[in-house]
Amino acid sequence: MQKSIKYLAAFFVILVLAALVIYSSFSNIKNYYIKATDGAVEIWQGKFAPMSRGLFITLPGAQAPQLIKEVYSKEEVFPIIFSYYVDRADALLDIPGMPDFDGIKFYLNKAISFGTTDDLRKKAYARLNSIDMMIFQYKADVAASKETIDGFKTALEYLNKAALLDLDDNQRKLINQKTESLMAKIAESIASPPKMPATTPPTK
Repeated sequence: MQKSIKYLAAFFVILVLAALVIYSSFSNIKNYYIKATDGAVEIWQGKFAPMSRGLFITLPGAQAPQLIKEVYSKEEVFPIIFSYYVDRADALLDIPGMPDFDGIKFYLNKAISFGTTDDLRKKAYARLNSIDMMIFQYKADVAASKETIDGFKTALEYLNKAALLDLDDNQRKLINQKTESLMAKIAESIASPPKMPATTPPTK
């Protein structure tokens, strides 16, 4: 009888210890750690084992907080990563010449995956809409520069796609103005078709 009680007590102790290990492991997964390295910031995440951690992400060129805490939560770390990718997108947009639209959209989409609040995600989506509008506007300008009816119609198609985006009032006003201008050019071109060069009669 005493042996049975001892076995039960030992089994109960093992269960309690296992429960504590599992609980601490789940708690460790929620922990994040920031480490400043030479020219980068590393963010580490706790693994499913007490006290262990693995590299979660490296942010080259990022600046670490002046005071680094011992442990961070997801709600504290993800906005740092979000801002990093948004800043990367802004940096590409500021480069002189034709912007790297693909690179900008890549960084903004990366930022969205780390948006922990609706406000942050809306901020990134608004920038994506602005980039898409710039792309459609650029393609419309190129098509319209051909100064042909087909070119004007192609430009109008791009502006119509831009109008479907979630734009602010100023952006929508700009697209509407460009659309009206193109429609006027199309109407003018139809009303005044280009004159064909006169043909000279064949010499006898």
